[in-house]
Amino acid sequence: MTEQLELTSQTAARTEIKMALAALFPVLIIFAVVPILIKVSEYEINPNAIIFNRFSIAIPVLGCWNGVLNLKEKSAEKPILVEFFRQKQNGLLLLLLLSGVFSGGQQLLYAWSLTQTSAANSEVLHSMTPLFTTLIGWIFLSQNFERRFLRGIAVAICSSIILVSNDFSITIDKLQGDALALVSAILWSGYLLVLEKLQTQFSINTITTWTCLVGTIFLLPILLIADDDFFPHSWQVWLIIGILGTVEIFTKICLTYSLKRLSSGLVATILLLHPAITAILAWGLFSETLNLLNWLAFLGILLGVYLATSSTIEEPNL
Repeated sequence: MTEQLELTSQTAARTEIKMALAALFPVLIIFAVVPILIKVSEYEINPNAIIFNRFSIAIPVLGCWNGVLNLKEKSAEKPILVEFFRQKQNGLLLLLLLSGVFSGGQQLLYAWSLTQTSAANSEVLHSMTPLFTTLIGWIFLSQNFERRFLRGIAVAICSSIILVSNDFSITIDKLQGDALALVSAILWSGYLLVLEKLQTQFSINTITTWTCLVGTIFLLPILLIADDDFFPHSWQVWLIIGILGTVEIFTKICLTYSLKRLSSGLVATILLLHPAITAILAWGLFSETLNLLNWLAFLGILLGVYLATSSTIEEPNL
């Protein structure tokens, strides 16, 4: 009887891991498309306003959703404000605030980096995110990792760098943009680690709402100091901003859900697939050329993700 219960528990754990992996698939597609939408929006407003509006538009959407949840007497969700202020651990409240600062700061620095360095340079530096996530988790959070998992990360990172190596260059005029991209990658690592901790203490709804709210408050003074136009002028760009705000909510929900069963290092490694998806979309939609090295890099990323993922599935955390 005990063995049957253990087998059932292991099967359920593997199912949850597979569902967490499935939740990352739409995130990969969104990450591949979002840069294109941001690029189109930059014809009317600069990156500061784009990122600010992306966060701020998410607030009323989440507010309406929270209102619906709170009206349901049998809702399993605690009211957002109640759940936040009932937390007695100041460390967790700080993490909740940091999630918004890290998320907003990462997106802002990434957008800035693209104006001062090449997309290839930025992608190479962001490919180091799994390394930063793993190192921070090991040094500061006492996380342990299997050798196969570490080999998978190494293979995925190297393959991701090879994918964009043809366009990568090191020049003095790009150093500032490269530095911004590097800090953006570190903030992204920090965001995933914070999210991994928060999902054990708060509901997905609470984390998403407060991340967007804090992110909006964090970005507002930057926009005011920069003296930029707050809003776009055409309905087409407004539509794009609305889409960006909606997918911002969706990606945060999917990421938080996936981190309930997957480590932040594994999630960061899987997300290395998005440059490959972008390149394949460009190949299919715009007939851009992909050489043999590109395809080998795709296979390398897949192999790295497989190695990192298989170690998690074979030994689920029960």
